[in-house]
Amino acid sequence: MVSNEKIKSIYLIAICGTGMASLAGLLQKSGYRVTGSDTNIYPPMST
Repeated sequence: MVSNEKIKSIYLIAICGTGMASLAGLLQKSGYRVTGSDTNIYPPMST
C-alpha cells in the first residue's frame, strides 16, 4: 500500500469536465501537483 505522504503528483484522465476540474482544484489546494488530459474541451473549461 502506498502512503499518502509519498504521493506528490496526480494525473487525471478526462480532466476538462466540471466534476474532474473541481476535483483537480481540491487536490491542488491540498498540495498535490495535478496534471491531466482530455479528448475534447468545451465551455466553460475552454474559456
